[in-house]
Order: sequence, then structure tokens, then C-alpha cells
Amino acid sequence: MFARTLKNTVFGAFICIPLFAAGCTTANEPDYPPLEPGQSAFSNYLVGQYAVRHGKMDTGADFLLKVQDATDLPDVMVSSLNRQLFTILAGEGRLDEAARLAEHMDQNDMMGNLVLVVRDIANDQAQAALKHADAISNQGIGLFIKPLVYAWTVAATQGADAALASLKPMSKQQGLESLYHLHSGLLHLYAGREDKAEDHFKQAASGANGMSLRLAELYGTLLVKQGRAEEAHKVYETYFADHPDSLYIQAMLDDLESGALAQRPAFGLKDGVAESLFGLASSLRSPSTRQVGLIMGQLALHIKPDFPLAQILVAEILESNQRFGDANKVYAGIAPENPFSWSARLRMALNLDDMGRTDEAVDVLKKMEKQHPDRLEVMITLGDILRHRERFAESEKAYGKALKLIGDNIQPHHWNLLYSRAITLERLQRWEEAEPLFLKALELEPNQPFVLNYLGYSWIEKGRHLARAQKMIEDAVRQRPRDGYIVDSLGWVLYRLGDYEKAVPHLERAVELQPSDPVINDHLGDAYWKVGRNREARFQWKRAKSLDPTDEVLEVLEEKLESGLIEN
Repeated sequence: MFARTLKNTVFGAFICIPLFAAGCTTANEPDYPPLEPGQSAFSNYLVGQYAVRHGKMDTGADFLLKVQDATDLPDVMVSSLNRQLFTILAGEGRLDEAARLAEHMDQNDMMGNLVLVVRDIANDQAQAALKHADAISNQGIGLFIKPLVYAWTVAATQGADAALASLKPMSKQQGLESLYHLHSGLLHLYAGREDKAEDHFKQAASGANGMSLRLAELYGTLLVKQGRAEEAHKVYETYFADHPDSLYIQAMLDDLESGALAQRPAFGLKDGVAESLFGLASSLRSPSTRQVGLIMGQLALHIKPDFPLAQILVAEILESNQRFGDANKVYAGIAPENPFSWSARLRMALNLDDMGRTDEAVDVLKKMEKQHPDRLEVMITLGDILRHRERFAESEKAYGKALKLIGDNIQPHHWNLLYSRAITLERLQRWEEAEPLFLKALELEPNQPFVLNYLGYSWIEKGRHLARAQKMIEDAVRQRPRDGYIVDSLGWVLYRLGDYEKAVPHLERAVELQPSDPVINDHLGDAYWKVGRNREARFQWKRAKSLDPTDEVLEVLEEKLESGLIEN
């Protein structure tokens, strides 16, 4: 079976209730007034925790702050509540409130000291910032955080050379060499030594991880300011060669061509601290570290509000937490004239779709198309959204426009566009047009598991090329053994080939991996019936019926529940 995915975030939105209607991310909600904190500490605590659990962090913080006013709370509750509030406030960008709590936290608390450093830098109190930076623990992620933040506070109080000396030990730590060279380059840039800055940027780019987006932008800006625009263009081409699907490379090229890079102000202390925090936040994207990454991104924005890549980073972390409305507020904060605003608008459209506001998302993209009818990414995003919503005829037109923009210049990274258009054609029952596109996608990206699976599954359903389809799907399963849809395809090809005994364990595994899919449960029911496990078959069909199947699947399920599986 095939899954339809759209972007690299979790689909869905939290359930919004009238208590927190202001700013809700679901569509067509009544406009309830927000609930104000009351006099009872207990009720404020319960409502605050409920709000936090449902992703309404600002509302939750407001209620929990009121709980602090209570005088009869046990010490253990006060300590726990203060820590929770600190984490929420810092993550929401309410840094002044978070800093007031940080002042009363353990003097060795890493995040508390980091918040105080940012507060002091924002208030031009460099000496106080140095003291708090020195107190940051160098354990855990502090091993990466402290050297950079401390170096920039040293630069503010003792100069760039002293900061470079403090940073030097990082150059000998395995895995941190690129980070060392990036910030050494920035410290030389801060001191006005552009030639040495360039040397370090080159060394950072030659590291194991290659050229990052931010390094490419910083390096390109340096070259443009020296009147070396052609060399800057080559830096961007190097990045693009390694990241052909990047949404942001066009923004960098627009900046380059507009002359905006040459007008950027000199790199200052606040830029350096913000850069440290942004770089670290970029690496903290796993579920276990995401909140720390969000806090660092917000800290970077506190001292450098006009920092589009940091704004995008914060918004993407919010998306990962399914806070699509809050993410869109951050995207909307990127100045419209900034080239990165274009990419932000694309993400905003995807988030509107995730909130069930698809027509608004389509309107955003159609306005963007009118503004720049030659931009490929708009048509692809529009096609993806419409395909996700099963508006296949509209989706196919959007993909068709995208392919016309490409013309004969089809590149390997365009396999996904061909694959997506082929899906819409298949869903429109235009198989003779779809099949060549699937095959061309495989030619561009051999052994691509999603293409192997979709084409193989389609052949199975049509009773064509069954042996080849089986091999394709087996290849896909080897690459993605935990993908329930692909594992289901393997079980189903075995079923269609009449090997029911072998089909059963694969279909059982598919249900285990994707238990809420009605079609996969239906397939397992069919296989159970074929091997004589009729009671279990009826159980799976009943389960499939309870999982909101399409009308077509529901009709088939009801027939099987009434009469069993009719032999053809």
C-alpha cells in the first residue's frame, strides 16, 4: 500500500476548546473570548496545566504565573512550578519574565545562566554577561554551548584576540572543528580582519559536514562586501549542489542579485551571540532536545529580532510540536521585503492546510504564483496540498505547470515531482499517462523505495508484472522495514500471487506498524480468511470498519462481514 505524505512534519492539529479559543489553530471555531485567571490557585493550576498540555503555552503561563501569587504552596510545588514556568516562558520568547525566575535558580543552572547572559547582552551589560557565561556548566550540551557564548562575552569585555584564545581548545575537540572555524571567522570579522575571517570560513566549509546554509550566507556576504560577487555566487552553487531541494537557496540568490548583501551592517557582538545560539539550536531538533532548541532560537531572536533563518528555525520547531498557528505568527514576522519571506509564505500555506484551512492555503499560493509565475516551488507546493486533500484534477494541473517550467531540463532531484504527478494521474484513472512517469522517476532515482512501492503496488492491483512488482516491493521493504504501507504492499503481492501463508506474517507486521489504517486491516482480514482463520478475519474487517474507511472500502467491508470473502 502507499502512504501520502506532504512535508516533514507530523500531520494534524491539537483539539481546541472554548477556554482557549483566541489563537486556536483549528478551522471554523466560534470566536469565544479568552478565559481570564481566577482567584483560586488550584483552579488556575489545573487550567494552566490543561492549556500547556494542549499546546496553548502563553495561556498556560498566564494561569500558572497567577498560581505563584498563592502564599500557602508547599516548597516542593513552588520549585517544580518555577522550573516549569521558566521553561515555558523562555520557549515562548518571554525572556524578561524568564530572567526574573532565572535569578532565583541554582547558580550553576545552565539554561538559567544562558538566559541571564542574553538579558545582559541585550541591555549592553557585557561584564555581567561574562560572569553568567563563566557560570554555565560545561557538562552535557553545555560542552558545546559554553565555549561559544563565553568567547563572545570575552570579546565584548577583553577584545577579539582574547576571545579567540578562549575558543582555541575547541579546535582540538573531535567533531567541533567546523564550529570552531566558523566562530573564529566571525570573531575575526568582528575585529575587521576580513582576510583571516575568509580563511576560517574556507576551513569550516571543508569539514566533514560540508557547507551549511548559514555558512554559505555568511561567506557569500563577506565576498560581496569585498566586491567579489562572482565568487559569492560560486559559494552558493556549492551549497546548492549538495542541497538541490533547498527552499532557501533562491532567497540567497535574490539577496545577492539585489545588492542587499553589500548594504548589511558590520558584524557586531549581538550578532555573534545570536549566531552561537542559532547554530546550537539548529542541532537540537530531536524530540528529546527540541524544547532546548526552541529556547535557544528564542534567545537568538531576543538579541537579534531581524534574523530570518532563526525565525524559520523557531517556526519549524513549533511545527514539529504541531503548533501550526504559532509557527505562522513567527513566519509572518519576517519582513515582506526580505527574500526569506518567500520561503516563509510557502511554509505558512502548508501550515494552513494542516489546520484544515486548505482554501486559504490555496489562495496564498495562487497569489504567490501571480507574483512570480516562473517559480517552480509554488506550483509543487500547490500540487502537494491539493493531492493531500484528494483534489486530484487540480493537483495534476499544478504539477503540469511545474513540469512546463522545467521543460527539457529534468534533473535527478526532480524525481519527486514526476512521482507526485504520476500519483495524481493514477488516482484520476489515467494509468497510461501515469506509468511512464513512475518509470522515469525510477530512472532518475534508481531504487527509490516510495516509487518502487507505489508502482509495484499499482501493478499488483492491476494484475500486471506481478513477479517484477514483488521484487520491487521486496527492495523497498529492505530499505524501509518499518514502513507499514510498504510492508503491506509485500504482503498483498504475496496474497495476489496466491501465497496466502507467506502473506499473513507480512500483513500482520503491517498492521502492527500502521494499526489505524482501514485498508491494511482489511488486507489482513482477507489473508486470514484464505488460510481458514475466519473468526480472526471477521475481527479484522470489523476493526477496519471502525477506522473511518472511504465509502468504497466500507461497502466492501459490509459485504464481507455479511457473507464472508466471496471467491472469484
